Amino acid sequence: MSQQQQQQQQPPGAAHINARVAQGISGLFGQSLLADCQLVFVQERRPPGLGKRPHGGHGGGGQRYGEPLPAHSFVLRFASDKIAAQLALPAASATSSAPETPSQARKKVCKCATAATADATAATSSAAATAATDAAAKTPLPEMELMVGGEEELPAARAAIQFAYTGRVEAGGGVRKALQVRRQAASLQLEGCVEACMAAVREQLLLAAAGGGGAGAGAAAAAGAGAAAAAAAAAGTSTSTAGDAGAADVVPPPPAVLELYSCSEVWPDPAEDAAFAALLTEAKRRLVAHFGDALAVLNSQRLFEQMRALPAEGMKVLLESNDFGTDNESSVVLVLAEWMAVNYCRKDEDTRKQLCGLLRLSQCSRAYLTRVLPALAARHEAGPYSAGGWLPISRDDATCLLAYSTATEQERRAMTGEDRVWGLSAAMAHWPEHWLSSQRRRQCLPAEGRTMSFSASLAEMVKAFGGLKSGDPRWLRLNLGPGSRLGNQHFGAQGLEWSLSVAWASGDAAAGVYVMLHLPTALTASSPAITAAAKANKLLDGAVAAVPRLRLSVCGADGQQAWSRPLGGDVFFMQTGFGWGHSTALELREEPAADQPAEGAAASGPNTGGGSTSGVAARWAGYLQGGTRLAGSVTLLPPM
Repeated sequence: MSQQQQQQQQPPGAAHINARVAQGISGLFGQSLLADCQLVFVQERRPPGLGKRPHGGHGGGGQRYGEPLPAHSFVLRFASDKIAAQLALPAASATSSAPETPSQARKKVCKCATAATADATAATSSAAATAATDAAAKTPLPEMELMVGGEEELPAARAAIQFAYTGRVEAGGGVRKALQVRRQAASLQLEGCVEACMAAVREQLLLAAAGGGGAGAGAAAAAGAGAAAAAAAAAGTSTSTAGDAGAADVVPPPPAVLELYSCSEVWPDPAEDAAFAALLTEAKRRLVAHFGDALAVLNSQRLFEQMRALPAEGMKVLLESNDFGTDNESSVVLVLAEWMAVNYCRKDEDTRKQLCGLLRLSQCSRAYLTRVLPALAARHEAGPYSAGGWLPISRDDATCLLAYSTATEQERRAMTGEDRVWGLSAAMAHWPEHWLSSQRRRQCLPAEGRTMSFSASLAEMVKAFGGLKSGDPRWLRLNLGPGSRLGNQHFGAQGLEWSLSVAWASGDAAAGVYVMLHLPTALTASSPAITAAAKANKLLDGAVAAVPRLRLSVCGADGQQAWSRPLGGDVFFMQTGFGWGHSTALELREEPAADQPAEGAAASGPNTGGGSTSGVAARWAGYLQGGTRLAGSVTLLPPM
C-alpha cells in the first residue's frame, strides 16, 4: 500500500504517532514519573451575592478536594487550551517588574517544556528513571488550580484529565458520569473529549435499546403478555404483566434513557450544542418507547415507580407525545395525578401548569367529564396552591369542557370561534391549546386485547366461602399476576381502577364472576378545607362509569378454558363500589355427603360439608387446578 493510500485512510484530523510513545504517555496519568506540576482541585469561585465561600478555602480558589494529582505539562498543554493558557501565565508574569508573591511562586509551573525534555532524556534507563522519581518526590511540585463545583465533581474532573493522556473515556461509568466528564471537558477545553463523552452516552442508549426492557418493551410486551398470561393460567402457573419484574423479584437496572433524564442538571444547553440536541431527540423517542402507554404504567409496579421518579422534563416528553399510548385520555390524566401526588411540592407553579396544559381534556371519558374533572376543579378553587388542587381548572372550565365534548361539530366551531364570527368563548380564552386538541394518542389496546392472569388459592376460597349458611352470599377478590400494582388486586383502565371477584352463596348451584369499579386514591386526595373536600367527594360519590370492553375467562381443572364471556362497552354502566358480571357463570358440583371426600381434593381438615376445606374443594372441583387453585384471565379490549 502506498504512503498516499495510507494517508487517505487516516480519519480527518488524525496524526501519526509512535505507538510506544502513545502507550508511554497514557501510562503517565497519575504518576510522579516525569511530573513537573500537580493539579489541585478547588471549589470554584462564587459570584458576589451567591453566598459565602465554603469554609476552609485556600487563596483565591476555595476549599480543596482530594489529593493533588501529579501532572505533566508537556501533555496537558497540547490537550487543553485552557490549561495551556494557565501554563503560559508564569512565563508572562516573569517579564513583569513587579515582585513575585509567595502565592505566585507556589503556583508557578517551572521549566515546563525544557524540564520535561531534560527529564525524558535522563530517564532513558531504569536507574535514571528511579533517580528522577526519587528526586521528584523530594522536591515539591508547582501547583495549578482547577475549579470544580464540589467534591462530587472530583471523579469527573480526574476522568477528564485522564482523557488528555489516553484519548479515551473510561467505560462503565454510566450516563451521568459521561455527562459530568463532558461538562469538565468543556470547561477545560479538552479537544475531542466532549465528542467522546457524547459518543459514550449514545452507545449506552443504543445498548439499552438492543437489550430491551420497559413497556414498549412495555406496550409490545404487554400485547405479547396476553397470550402468555392465558397460557400461564391454563398451565397452572402465573405470569406478570408487561414491564413487570417477574416472579423472581429480580429488578433490572434502570435503562440508560431513565438515567439520562434523572441527571438533567448536568445537561449541556441543547440550543448551544447541536450534537446533544440530536441525542435528546432520539432519547425522547426511547423514553416514550420504554414506558409504552398509560395502561402499562398504571398496571406495572416497576414502570409506575419509574414514572413517579421522572423529572418534569421526562413527564413532559410523555404527555406531549402522540406515541405515548392509552385506552382513553382519562388514563393519561390519572398518570399525571399519580405523578403530582409525589412531585407537586418539588416543582414550581409554572412547571406544573405546563404539564397540565399538555393534557387533552376534551377527549376524556364521560365519567371524567361529569364527575372527576368537576371534583378536581372544586379542590383547585378551594386550594389552588395545595397538592389536592394540582389541576388548574375551575368549575366553569369543567362545565365548558363537558359542553364541548358533547357538542356537535357545528357547535364546536361556534364555541372555538372557527367561523370567525364570535371569536373564542370567554371561558375558553385562557385554556392551553391541548385541552381542546382533537389529535388522538396511539390506541394502546390491540384488536386481540391485553391479557392479565388472575387466581385464588383454595385456602383463600375456604376463608371466603367456608362456614356459610344456606343462601348467605360472599365475595372473594381475585389476585392478579405478580408485578401488578395496588396489592395485585386492582388494574387500571379508563382512568379508573377495577377489580375481579367471584361471588357465591352456600347452596347455590353456580357462582358469579364480576368486575367492580373503584376510585383511584390519587383522585380522592384530601383537600385543605373540610368543606371543599366534602364537596369534591360528594361529586365523586356514586360516580357512574362505563365498564371497559373486556373478556373474562376461567380455566377448568384440566387447565383448559371452561368459561369465557365478553363484558362491558358503552351500554354497560355501574357505580363505584358495585360490580357487574354474570351471576351464574360457573356451574358447581353437587355438595357431597359429609363422609365423602371430594374427587381429587386433599383429604385434610374437617369434613363437614360445604363449609369445610374438602366441602369447598368438592363444590369447586371442576375449576381447581391440582385441587388447590382457581385460575383465569381478563383481557382488556379496544373501544368499538
